[in-house]
Amino acid sequence: MNSATMTRSQLHNNVSHAVTGGPRVRGVRLRNRVLAWGSAGLAIGAAVLLLRAPVEPPKPGPAPMPSPERVSRFAADDVVLPEVGAPPDTPRDLRVRAAPGLLVVSWAEAARATGYEVRWSGADQSPGTRLVATRDTQLDGLVDGREYRIEVRAVDAFGQVSAPAPAKGNPGPGDTSWRRGLTGLLDDFPDDSSLRADTVGSLWHLSGYRGCVDLGARAVGEVGLPIDLGCGADEAVLRARAPMVLDESTPDGDLGRVAVVTDAAGPGGRLTLDLVPGPADRVGSVDGVGSLPPGTVRAVVDDTGARVGERGEFVEAPGPRGAGALHLYEVRVTTTGVTLSQDGRVIASSPVVPSWRSAWLLVGVRGPEGRRARVHVASAGFTGVASPVPQVVETPVNLATRQVLDPSATAPSAGILRRPLATALSARLVVTMVVSPGMDVGASWIQLGTAVLPARPVAPPPPEPGSVVTVIADVPQSLLGGNGSDSLSPLVVRAPGAGQGALVQESYLELVPGPIASVRTTTQPARTNRQRPTVNALPTATLTLGDSTGRPLTTPSLPAQGRLVLTVTLNGAAAQWDTGSLEGVQGFQLWVDGRMTASLPTSSHTGAPAGRYAIPVALTGRAVGEHAVEVRVIGTNGTRGSTLTQFTTT
Repeated sequence: MNSATMTRSQLHNNVSHAVTGGPRVRGVRLRNRVLAWGSAGLAIGAAVLLLRAPVEPPKPGPAPMPSPERVSRFAADDVVLPEVGAPPDTPRDLRVRAAPGLLVVSWAEAARATGYEVRWSGADQSPGTRLVATRDTQLDGLVDGREYRIEVRAVDAFGQVSAPAPAKGNPGPGDTSWRRGLTGLLDDFPDDSSLRADTVGSLWHLSGYRGCVDLGARAVGEVGLPIDLGCGADEAVLRARAPMVLDESTPDGDLGRVAVVTDAAGPGGRLTLDLVPGPADRVGSVDGVGSLPPGTVRAVVDDTGARVGERGEFVEAPGPRGAGALHLYEVRVTTTGVTLSQDGRVIASSPVVPSWRSAWLLVGVRGPEGRRARVHVASAGFTGVASPVPQVVETPVNLATRQVLDPSATAPSAGILRRPLATALSARLVVTMVVSPGMDVGASWIQLGTAVLPARPVAPPPPEPGSVVTVIADVPQSLLGGNGSDSLSPLVVRAPGAGQGALVQESYLELVPGPIASVRTTTQPARTNRQRPTVNALPTATLTLGDSTGRPLTTPSLPAQGRLVLTVTLNGAAAQWDTGSLEGVQGFQLWVDGRMTASLPTSSHTGAPAGRYAIPVALTGRAVGEHAVEVRVIGTNGTRGSTLTQFTTT
């Protein structure tokens, strides 16, 4: 045994034996044993010191990435899977539109394509790849003046790709002719100063439900004003503080023009451009049953198309609009009507000529229903003589109740602090509310403490219940200045005939500050640090139940015989709002009553960006009662998603 590995007991035994050895060899043995014991002790001491010395633990390496679950083709005996067909055609008519730091690429639809793979490269930049479900995409963060090579391939529902269609582009100013003549207002939103309501002379008022509408922190490559819509159903409205004044008719009959560069009309989104004969913060309705103030010109672009006013005419389908891709929208007022154009092409018109000579521009932006989105307003402006911007600041106020009260109703005791009024030269309350049936908007008023402030609509109020109106009420001079109580209570809005549907959407004080202004707050959302996601989103799945011919069922109950057609639809267009690009679907599984019934791969060459798959399932032999059907979607990077539905057999 090596002395360095002796135990304490073994050493004790060796020493005892050496001490008690026979008389003839006692001295030699004792000397040898002691020397051996000393050597062992030195060896053990060195070993102990070695064990006690700090040893740096090995540095852990990166955790191995688990391989994504691979989807293989499988079908139960009572299931029929769709077959892979011919690959898609090559995209055609590629167009590249330049702007500072970016290129917008669009193309014509390719047969059998459910999406497209875009690749680009420059002399001094790493190549990029993007999977999209639309015919339009924006390449950000590019260098002006550099040439970029672009290839677009069509992708089908099984991940098959076409031959590439090539194009080239050079980022830069591009066509700026649309900017000419915007003498009334032209704002490129280089920062948030034009929206800061605590700054005298801000150009816009931003209306949006607090906590749902925020001004986003601009990331590298982003342009203009990023607006985060965090609740999935809210709308942000920019209202220019100065009106657009119509010019005298030019030889071509033009009276005025509005121009807005934005990506708000992408898949599932909506862009609304309103010209209102009054400084309303919002118009229209919250539930689709209201109407606009008389004389309002409204232009809308969304997934259903484009339209102008109630008597508008469809002219031409809007071109492609991918999520995050900026487009130029223009509303032109002429002596013969109003037109709406996208990127210089007229897409809708109306023969109605407005009777007003000045109106306020409202830009409404909304993302897809049910999901968070970020929209951008890169530029906005209009023609005409530049009007003075009101030299006011804003401060939010919370009413005692959102309910618009009938004059006889008891008001809650909550009010506001009078501090914002102490240093103001003048002030007025601005309230936007929904009209209930039988409510007299023209006779509404605001109760501020013991003061009664008549509230007048800023534009002709629409008669239909459910409509949104903005009213203003001047604060009397007796409530301004340093003297007076610290608070004013109650603060409520009243109107004859106000019912349960009459609710306040927004309220704030608009102040003309004195030479020594108090600390100001603002109604405008502050810039947030919420960053745009960097991980590509997985297309969403929906599941439709159909009869034996595939027609959707009117009821989820059907006889336990014949067959049921389950249609799986993968939608990638709305998912692109997160990053402008998709994680392809490498396959999905179909589970019925907790058992996998079918499995279909969809990544022959790349993941599928979208697709529609009809899968017949036999019902004969299945138990009578309720059944659960689940679709599990698996991305090329391992991301998973699912959707669940039920049907009943009788």
